[in-house]
Amino acid sequence: MTGAAGYVGGVVVRRLLAEADTAVIGVDACEMPHGADGVREIIDAPGLRFVRADVRDREALRPLAAEADAVLHLAAVVGDPAGRRDPERTREINVEASRGLIELARDAGVGHFIFVSTCSNYGVADEGRLVTEDDELNPVSLYAETKVAVERLLLDDPSFPSTCLRLATVYGAAPRMRFDLTVNQFTIEALTEGVLSIYGEQFWRPYVHVEDVARAVSLVLATPERSVGRVFNVGDSGENYTKRMMYELLKERLPDLRAEWVSVDEDPRSYKVSFERIRSELGFETTWDVPSGMDQIIRLARLGAFPDPGAPRFRN
Repeated sequence: MTGAAGYVGGVVVRRLLAEADTAVIGVDACEMPHGADGVREIIDAPGLRFVRADVRDREALRPLAAEADAVLHLAAVVGDPAGRRDPERTREINVEASRGLIELARDAGVGHFIFVSTCSNYGVADEGRLVTEDDELNPVSLYAETKVAVERLLLDDPSFPSTCLRLATVYGAAPRMRFDLTVNQFTIEALTEGVLSIYGEQFWRPYVHVEDVARAVSLVLATPERSVGRVFNVGDSGENYTKRMMYELLKERLPDLRAEWVSVDEDPRSYKVSFERIRSELGFETTWDVPSGMDQIIRLARLGAFPDPGAPRFRN
């Protein structure tokens, strides 16, 4: 598993270790400000072998791939701002390193390769309907372009057993916390600052809790007979929101909250997504919704869990 110490990775590792007869080789370069926060508390847990290695280092990954029954590939430069900061490095890590890992896994005879992608691949879509896995992809950011490129590498080779998971925008508390994701950011800023600067309030996006992502990954790993060769959106069809809707949800919880509506055209993405395939084919149902995720963050923040939410380690 790559990206094991990250925001999603740390939650996924814990979920997998809780399952019987499951061992995890977790790989992460730990180069970002958060370091190994995602797995620090469980670094010596039975069943976990943590390897500090760069996903671009094929020689470091080669013996690990040889031991693996399945590969879960999470490691990436994640998000549009991070991707724009160094486009060459983003392509190197997100595309070329992924290509190398796929080749290593194929050569090692790995039985299942799971690639974690994003619903951002849909870009701009007709708001009158929910887009599905069969709809045309329309990436409008470098980050999404790199994810689409790796999906195509996998889907163009049906002989290699793989699954692509397009995650809705993730939120919720995690050992390696992030406050640069919309729900998390809005909630902590609403609580600590009392005002939200909101642009693109009319654009739609789907959202999914990080713990539900971990459940989906676990389910896909456990059901290769149903998931190999498939692409699944990960989330719930009822969890599509606009930023204005999120402001209204937070206003219910924090009545003194104010909004500053900003006109900015830098992020044109707007899409509502269907998650019917993962529900009907794998029986997956989410256990969280955005309001309960907001309540979780507010509760933890009031308990002092995030004394410095503006610190670099909480952002990509």
